[in-house]
Parts: sequence; structure tokens; C-alpha cells
Amino acid sequence: MRCNTCGLEESIPFRCNYCGESFCHLHRIPINHSCPFINKYAEKRRLMMQGNYDDGPAASSFSNSIGRSLLRAIKIKSSKTELLHLFIATLLITAVGLSFNDYRYISWQFLAIFISAFLVHELAHKFLAQYYGSWAEFRAQLYGLIVTAISALPIMPFKFIAPGAVMVGLSDRNKFGRVALVGPLTNLVMGFSFLISTYLFPHHSYLYAGASFNAWIAMFNLLPFGVLDGQKIFDWNKIVWGCAMATTMVLFITAYI
Repeated sequence: MRCNTCGLEESIPFRCNYCGESFCHLHRIPINHSCPFINKYAEKRRLMMQGNYDDGPAASSFSNSIGRSLLRAIKIKSSKTELLHLFIATLLITAVGLSFNDYRYISWQFLAIFISAFLVHELAHKFLAQYYGSWAEFRAQLYGLIVTAISALPIMPFKFIAPGAVMVGLSDRNKFGRVALVGPLTNLVMGFSFLISTYLFPHHSYLYAGASFNAWIAMFNLLPFGVLDGQKIFDWNKIVWGCAMATTMVLFITAYI
């Protein structure tokens, strides 16, 4: 089905709760598709931001603010649809990991690191977006599932892991940019952690794999094209994008030397 605003083909379109039209992940928010019922959306957002807290002393307001931040940080929302999509994506990623050794024996450490490089990246997007008070859920995409499934064939020399992405409902440009950045950032943290560990435990080959996998995923997602994180970060802050890409290049080169 095509987005009612830009015409982008979406295998799983988003339906606006206010006007009832179908949109892609970029135009799902009423403010992004000029919804005729934008006033209802704005009023609902105002009430959500206002919450049930009344005005009190400064100390009370400060403690309430901390309390709300903590609640947002620990209250992770999900759905059966998201869990199903994550399950399907994880199965395909597991298959890609097994294909490196032609579906013969492969160490559980290698497989766990391979899967976590993807899952931690996507969940980082979700957790930060929900911390900002936004709807955020992982959605598998048909084209991405097909590409990932093809990569699971042992004969494929190059592996592409793109079964889906986390869709968010943020309209704030800075928050949207940070949510896009946090995914590759987690891969950088994990990658450098594995890289440092290789000097402490040089005989564990899966640590080298962890550094290289995370470097590859971070670099791929930072490419400033299409719907990748890199395009969103580049549009938001080119300096931040440049620093992130430079850091990723250091990890990538070091991990593959």
C-alpha cells in the first residue's frame, strides 16, 4: 500500500487514528501529513505532556520531574505485533549467522554476538524514543526480510541484515536525530568493548568477530542514504554525523587489520 502523502510503497502502512488515511513511517504522525484533525492530536499531546501533576513548590516540581524521567526510562511498551516481527527478524538473523559455516556447528558465543549486534541496535532506538514519550515499535519490512533471507544462503559472499526497523512517532527534530544516532552508537560501544577485550583475551576468536560485526553494522547504518540512520543524522547535524562516521572508520579499520 502506498503512503497517502509521498506515495512510498509500504508493506505495513500506518493508519492515522484521526483521519483514517494510510501513511509511511515518515508521515505517520498527524503533523507530518497535514492531518485535518491536527487540533485533536495537539490537544491530546498537550494533555499527555501536562500529566496529572499540579503546580507545587520548586522542590516538588523537581522531584516530580525526576520521577517522570525514571518512569519513562523503565516503562517499556510493546505489543504482540512487535514481538512477532522481532521473532521473525531474529530467526532470519540467526540463519544468516549459521550460514557463515554452511549451517554446520558454530559456537554459541559467535551466534549470540551476531544476533545481539542487531537487537541491541534496534532496541536502543526504541528505548530512547519511548523515554522521550513517543510511540516506538519494531516493524519487519517485506523487502528487508527477502534481502536478509537471501543473505542466509551459504553461497552468498556478502551478507546484508536489514529485516526491518524501529518506527517512531517523534516530530521534534533534535529528539528524532538523537534516536537515530543511539543505534549506531550502541554498536560503537559494543565494538570497542570487544576490541579492547581481544587484547586481554587474545585467544578468543569470537571477540574479534564481535568487534568486526558491530563495526560493520555501525558503518552500514551511518551511510547517508534512504531510510538509514545515517541520512537522519546527516539531516539533523552534519558535525555529529561526521564524528560518528570517523569513529566508526577507526573501529572498522582496527577490527579488520
